[in-house]
Amino acid sequence: MAYQGNLDGLCGPYAIVNAFDRCGINEDWVGQDLFNIACSAIDGWPDILWEGTDFAQLKKMLKACEKALNKAYRKAGYGFHVKIDYPFDGKRRPRSNKEYWKRFHAVFSDRDVTCGIVGIEDPHEHWIAFENRKRTLAVFDSDADGDTRRIRKKDIYAGKCIRRRWLVNREELAVFRYVGPA
Repeated sequence: MAYQGNLDGLCGPYAIVNAFDRCGINEDWVGQDLFNIACSAIDGWPDILWEGTDFAQLKKMLKACEKALNKAYRKAGYGFHVKIDYPFDGKRRPRSNKEYWKRFHAVFSDRDVTCGIVGIEDPHEHWIAFENRKRTLAVFDSDADGDTRRIRKKDIYAGKCIRRRWLVNREELAVFRYVGPA
């Protein structure tokens, strides 16, 4: 598991590394290689170091990692077994917290879904990799204090204004799917 420093805003690349780790990507790719690919995919340095990354940048980093992994797996004679999609992106964005959780559970009821990355807005802006559980999200957080923990879904609100322990952006969800043998 990769950890973020306490002075940087690089939770996006760390969340990507941690999500691919959950997908069982070959150890040679987890860590520094994927981190480097993700960071190299976006512009805006050095501001990203303290400002962090937005959803468009996260998607761009994920696309670069998918492309590199696909190429490496193909070169090794294997098919790349992970597909990433964004079920709530753009016009597909849920209109309420209730709709978010209904659709979230429908997405994660598919057996091919391995894990996800979600955008947290409060208590502070942050990207986290997670696995879905019945009543919780098992979080693989890049925050060095975080390690692996569980966040109760009833403590998470998708949207704006309602004060709960965790506030997530309704649109910012990346889902990692298993699409075939590694």
